[in-house]
Amino acid sequence: MSGTVTFSGVSRWYGTVLGLANVSIDVPHGIVGLLGPNGAGKSTFLRLLTGQIVPSSGRVSVYGKDPVREASVFRDVGYCSEDDALHDDLTPRETVRLVSRLHGFKGAEAIGRADRALALAGVDVYADRSCEGLSKGQRQRTRLAAAMVHEPKLLVLDEPMTGLDPVARRAVLDLMRSWASAGRSVLFSSHILHEVEAAASHVVMIHKGMILAEGSVAHLRSCLSDAAFTLELRLDRPRDFGAMILKAPHVRSVEVTPEGAVRIASDSATNLMRDAVSVCNEMNACVESISAPDDNLEALFKRLVK
Repeated sequence: MSGTVTFSGVSRWYGTVLGLANVSIDVPHGIVGLLGPNGAGKSTFLRLLTGQIVPSSGRVSVYGKDPVREASVFRDVGYCSEDDALHDDLTPRETVRLVSRLHGFKGAEAIGRADRALALAGVDVYADRSCEGLSKGQRQRTRLAAAMVHEPKLLVLDEPMTGLDPVARRAVLDLMRSWASAGRSVLFSSHILHEVEAAASHVVMIHKGMILAEGSVAHLRSCLSDAAFTLELRLDRPRDFGAMILKAPHVRSVEVTPEGAVRIASDSATNLMRDAVSVCNEMNACVESISAPDDNLEALFKRLVK
């Protein structure tokens, strides 16, 4: 099934610098996180799908349309760039109403849409203050309201949480979830791994202009299930357990923490899980808890980059 955005063999060059390298991907519906470090190609990807730049080769399709040649696609797309582009002499209400009119809405409908977007973004309480005096989080919510005012099927957000305090970040995450719960989609970029993991149902990992991997967090974990792995157990007799598990050839190190847990680093997640169970059974150990300190997107990303 076709998703919201399709890239077919897309490359983008900036002179001799490669921004995106032969990317082919079908971005699904829902909340999709585009994850990568600064300079990975995330902004190039978003600028291509919003028609700001053209591919050097390949084709971009958004809901079946070319974003460069078919402007009607932007009835279905709302875009919030990384740039803090607000007119300081306007208020949030004036800003969002202006954007509403630019989308072709008039009179009471333009006003009503603007007021709904301001309320959804949590901007209505300071909507009549000058943008010049707003905090970074308030300015970001104003820009989000402007991106949502025409109620697009897809919100495209470039680093929407950069520089925000924890409260403002939580508000943006909640807004994305609310938007998706209404049957719409969100595509956002971030270099903050835990933010992507917290919000996205589908993750696209990008590095040096190439797609390293994509899928649900669970799928990405399963694909790398036999990579290097760390396991931490709390159990009785942790030193005895550590001495026994250390005999396995895949185990690189064993550490007993000051809190009494035993941490095992292994070259093979599959073998480690199998042997940990076997040793526990042999010892008849009482296990209090099991955790995996590197069972997150950050660890997955590091493995892929290596």
